[in-house]
Amino acid sequence: MIEYDFNHMLPEPYDRLPQSAKHRLVADVRETLFRQGTETTGLYIVLNGCVHLERVGPNGERFVIHRAMAGTSFAEASIFSEHYHCDALVIEAGKFVRIDKAAVLTAFADVDFARAYGRQAARQIQAHRQLLEIVGIRSAEERVMAGLVAGLLDGQVVDFAALLNLSHEATYRALRSLVRAGKVVNPSRGVYHL
Repeated sequence: MIEYDFNHMLPEPYDRLPQSAKHRLVADVRETLFRQGTETTGLYIVLNGCVHLERVGPNGERFVIHRAMAGTSFAEASIFSEHYHCDALVIEAGKFVRIDKAAVLTAFADVDFARAYGRQAARQIQAHRQLLEIVGIRSAEERVMAGLVAGLLDGQVVDFAALLNLSHEATYRALRSLVRAGKVVNPSRGVYHL
């Protein structure tokens, strides 16, 4: 019964993989699951918690390139790479599963697995394109509004700011301006609604 419950916590198609390919992890806030340049071992699933995939810019600034939430996978590109291309930083403590790279590559021989993997990858590409469009908006206020409309503020404002590639100060200023303009409601500290 435990294996049944565990497998049903994993998104398709990873629930189809053998139990021996799945490694449970528990991580606290600010822990790193892997670092850019380290050898790849597999991809990850977030059971609960939140992970940011981050890269470091030329001046040491950190950029969030992906935010993985409960029920989603991340580091899928590691299946086809020798080294991770970013850092995986735990933003919200939780439980995670690492899925062995070799098991995923072997599973591609199963047409149903390959199709499900492709569907899941397509959904993530669509979400990433949406984020790129939002980050491309020049006005901080308009970018913050677009992020709110897209439902990207579901945690702390500083994480929302990082996702939008804005400083937290610029994000707070934009939120205050949107509240004053009556476009956004701020019922309590750190909570904003359209």
